[in-house]
Amino acid sequence: MEDIRPLNPTIQPDPEWFLERLREGMARRGRVRDTRLPETLAVLAAVVSVLRAAVDEVRVLLGEDGEKTESFIRDVRRVGRDPWGEDPQGHLADFLERSLARTDWRERDMADMAVSYLLAIRDRLDPSAERSLAAYQAVLQDHPEERDRATAGLIAESRGCLGGLLWAYGRLEEPVRESPFDEAQLGWLCRTVAWMTGCGEVTDSDGRDPWDQGAEDLWAWMQSALHAAWDGRGLPFPIKDLEKASLYLLERFPASTPHHRHFIRYLLEEEDAYRRILKTFYASEDVRLRAFREEAARFNRLPEHAAHRVTYQPDEEENLVRAVFFRPDVIECFVARERAKDIYQALPGLESRAYLPRVLHETQGLFGYVTPEACRRITECLQLDVEDVIRAIASYKQYSADPSGEILIYVCKGTACFLRGQPHLSRAIGRAIGAGREQIGAYGIQYVEMDCFGVCHLAPVIRAGNRFYGNQRPEDVPGLVERLVTGPDYSNRRVFVQRLLEKLLPTLRSEPVQELTLSRLGIIPKDAVRGRLPEDAWEDDLRGKPVILDGAGGVFVPGVGAGDEAGRLGRLVMNAVCFRYAAPWRETAYGALLPDAHGMVCGAVNVPEVWEAASIQGTLGPEVEVRDGQVYLKTDAGRLHLGERADHVLLAESDDHYALIVLEDGAGTAQVPTFPRERRQGPEAEEFKAGQDRVVLDYARRGRPQEIDDYMAAGGYETVYRVLGLRGEERWSPERIVEEVSAARLRGRGGAGFPTGRKWEAVRRAVCRVEEQDGNKDPVKLIVANGDEGDPGAFMDRTLIEEKPHQVLEGMILAAVAVGARYGVIYVRKEYEDAVRRLEDALFQARRKGLLGRNVLGVRGLDFDVEIRLGAGAFVAGEKRAIMRAIEGKPAEPTINAPSNTVRGLWGKPTLLNNVETFANIPVILSRGSRWYASLGTPRSGGTKIFSVAGIVKRTGLVEVRFGRTLADIIEICGGIQEGKSLAGVQIGGPSGAILSLTGPRAYLLHTPLDFDTFNDAGAMLGSGGLVFIGEDDDVVRLARHFTDWLTEESCGQCPACFRGTAALGRVLDRILLGAGAADDIHRLWALGDVVQAGSQCGLGTTAANPVTSALRFFPAAFLHYLLGNPEMTPRDLFECLEALRLLTRQDVVRGAGRSRQVVGASFTLRRHLARFLVEELERMDRYRPSHEKRTERFLDLLGLSRWEAGEREVTCQWTEAA
Repeated sequence: MEDIRPLNPTIQPDPEWFLERLREGMARRGRVRDTRLPETLAVLAAVVSVLRAAVDEVRVLLGEDGEKTESFIRDVRRVGRDPWGEDPQGHLADFLERSLARTDWRERDMADMAVSYLLAIRDRLDPSAERSLAAYQAVLQDHPEERDRATAGLIAESRGCLGGLLWAYGRLEEPVRESPFDEAQLGWLCRTVAWMTGCGEVTDSDGRDPWDQGAEDLWAWMQSALHAAWDGRGLPFPIKDLEKASLYLLERFPASTPHHRHFIRYLLEEEDAYRRILKTFYASEDVRLRAFREEAARFNRLPEHAAHRVTYQPDEEENLVRAVFFRPDVIECFVARERAKDIYQALPGLESRAYLPRVLHETQGLFGYVTPEACRRITECLQLDVEDVIRAIASYKQYSADPSGEILIYVCKGTACFLRGQPHLSRAIGRAIGAGREQIGAYGIQYVEMDCFGVCHLAPVIRAGNRFYGNQRPEDVPGLVERLVTGPDYSNRRVFVQRLLEKLLPTLRSEPVQELTLSRLGIIPKDAVRGRLPEDAWEDDLRGKPVILDGAGGVFVPGVGAGDEAGRLGRLVMNAVCFRYAAPWRETAYGALLPDAHGMVCGAVNVPEVWEAASIQGTLGPEVEVRDGQVYLKTDAGRLHLGERADHVLLAESDDHYALIVLEDGAGTAQVPTFPRERRQGPEAEEFKAGQDRVVLDYARRGRPQEIDDYMAAGGYETVYRVLGLRGEERWSPERIVEEVSAARLRGRGGAGFPTGRKWEAVRRAVCRVEEQDGNKDPVKLIVANGDEGDPGAFMDRTLIEEKPHQVLEGMILAAVAVGARYGVIYVRKEYEDAVRRLEDALFQARRKGLLGRNVLGVRGLDFDVEIRLGAGAFVAGEKRAIMRAIEGKPAEPTINAPSNTVRGLWGKPTLLNNVETFANIPVILSRGSRWYASLGTPRSGGTKIFSVAGIVKRTGLVEVRFGRTLADIIEICGGIQEGKSLAGVQIGGPSGAILSLTGPRAYLLHTPLDFDTFNDAGAMLGSGGLVFIGEDDDVVRLARHFTDWLTEESCGQCPACFRGTAALGRVLDRILLGAGAADDIHRLWALGDVVQAGSQCGLGTTAANPVTSALRFFPAAFLHYLLGNPEMTPRDLFECLEALRLLTRQDVVRGAGRSRQVVGASFTLRRHLARFLVEELERMDRYRPSHEKRTERFLDLLGLSRWEAGEREVTCQWTEAA
């Protein structure tokens, strides 16, 4: 390895140097260390990491000089060789060209491209490399459970060779004995990093010893050397390559504990573990040291490291911490990664503020909040005023400048969760931790109420870490808090084994550990699993032997059996419920029950014959139940106690026997899984899809449509080829594409319903006018896809991005061809992390196929690419101007009196803004034709609409129907209303939509055609398509109050009518809900609604009062129910309330005639049908209220009616004013 020279800025790269670099690296790569990689993939990992390192060195040495890069690739192609021989097809040059085409490839992308290159030359690889490559392909195709782990290992091995590390490994000998990691070792590590990055001569000449400096000064010493060596030649060294360099080297250094390398490997492979230490980057050395010790203690508790526990000496720990933090500044790395993105190369000159959203996201994710030190570094790195950064933080809920808890619990407060009891859930969490919302309580827990997670079928839902906890109840909260605080109880042997199996590779076996020590072993033939077993079935002479597991679930005990299967007892039965009981023939006996996925007993081992075998094998067999550590059988005849749960007993099964493995007893009892009584049908069940018009959702759907090969095999991207004239037909003109979209009568799916064709035509005709304040001076156009669905209860965009990302990209590419756009941005909610990962993968796949990037599909001059921007929790960012400011890194505020986005949008360029669902419709239109598409809908709205359905229907999920179908159709598709529930209404279109009644006089809305215009005429709006069906037991007034809080919180504050008006609506509703409401409060609600609508400048503000005004209009009896709670109400007050609710009309009482005519009072008449309606509505609500909140009798008393008279006669109320 010493033959490989370290990276040096004086090197002039040429093909021969590059080939020699590859050969030497592969010859001396050393062994692969990542524990996630099986031995079969070791050769592939070594080759890929050397390829990755060599390409990275070429990139560093060529810098950003495009001409030099192109010349170098041409020379490699001309030489026509690679490390394995002749390369006449130029595969190595193709790999280099793809790899060097962008600076923002992910590590996963680079590894995938290296594997693709090796697949292209697999016939020339040596046998070991070919076998390893074939093994990796088998893992990808046949073992999805191992795919992610193997890919992560491959990426980590590649990263471990960047920045000159490949050379450094050759300089470090394997430690032969344990010795403390002292200052001398720290100095050697630092100088190794200096030499491997080409600045060793600089550091050696300055005469300073690196270990004499603090951790921060230590890296400053290194950074000054890097600048001195590289910047003078115009070749800045990529600091992001050195983020974990010291950690990779630290694995090669000795320490006082023999298992030091296992702990460092744990930090390299477990990103969360490394980040827990890294979050103390700007803290004092004492805090850093404490974090290091806590992580070492956590490492020692994990079952997979039980054989490799570490203990460091105090002085040694300090040096190790300094070595771990010998790395570039965290914020500087965030900025460097963002600056490397292709969008900044395509649009040069953009101000550094554009980096701010991603940098803030990364900062928030690492530290839990934007710390003062991080804020200062952000302002320094981006050269922004601190006020600009603080304003951006304050504008978005995802950012915070306040310290966060060690454990964060997120409670969804979307509509579905609110109606299913989210407020009670929040209060229960507050009681459990002794703190209010967003305060840090006991155990360092903080709970935060978040907007809709898009998993409404789990309502009410909590998220902690990366896991959702659905259908939660207040009584579940203490147990959840306890689990989050204590973590898994690894003293419980069953939990210990589960974790160990998760981490073991299928081909590896665990090492002997104290926790898995045998006490007794029972070998039980399958023909004698019940009843008393003979004494010779138990082997007590194996006590103290280790129990070994393999990754496939095999169980081994040395000394058992003989031959090839020596020691193997069988395969572990993880769902077995083992127990111990007192038997007449032995003081302690052990048995096991084998439940199926629903908890029904399908087998038993060593259980006394207390029931017939047929009862187990029958259709309705007994159920297993574990309560308070005791195991019971539940049958129709009753409950039978079997014994005490024994989690230190494991059950293994082979072809001819069971093995009861009794371990040395351990503490703790595992939480027993609950078995559902019936399997719930998923939202994609065939009967659920049968009644839908699945045009968009089923387009090019085959296999896994998120994978580009499956998507293209089903016809995906075919419209792009046709439009570009690559399928033998004439290339389409932009005008033709726009005309086709217009003829399809496609309207924007984001909520407003604006005709898409008109918007596209405006952008197509737009001319980019560059102004002096514009950072980028290029006359280009842009596209923005809005996937930041902020409406609670809406999850259409999430599903499309997660399941059909290529369909969205195909629509954006077609739009770019139609309007002449250079770049696209997809703005997605930060909460949709899984969907974002799928979208990132889809972008990479599309770039690999030439569908994105420069010269799309080989069409010269057609350059288009797409960037992802994450939202940060601002509902107002969905407004057409606010979304542009959010992407630009500014506060999400609508710009008043700004020109249209089609004239000056994102970064001052003409911008096409459409919703994600709108883009997903474009491939359907251009593949099937506009006439066919338009025929699906109504005369003014063509095609289909995707609705996200939640609430009290039997099946929830996405429903796609053509325009013109009805809410009744959707309810039928969803299987009807849940048992025990009665439909009352629907919350449609999110907060900007309406709360509609669907019963009584409003039942006609169930059968009103669904389209934009019809529902606008009905006093509602379809919005983006969220539907939450509400029941009779749901409180509409409290739901309206919930929305006023939410809208006040989401208001940008620019318009007092919106910000103060929604807050005033909330105060009035509070008075009504407290039983102090009067007619004036109802009048005030109507008036405030008008003020909010008239005084707001953006579309979101003008609809901010809709929840209240629609509830007043469609559910007046719900407000009357609360108004009747006012103890001071008189009959006159009642009639005035009915007037305010617009149920009655006042008639003047007149005295005199002619000129002496004078109004002296007023009268009201309550018609019979209205009296009957109100009594019936109040009785319906009373059914779900406690006795002290029932209001029907009070209403009848104030009217002077008996129940039987309600609806039989009119009631009149008249009064005159005193003279």
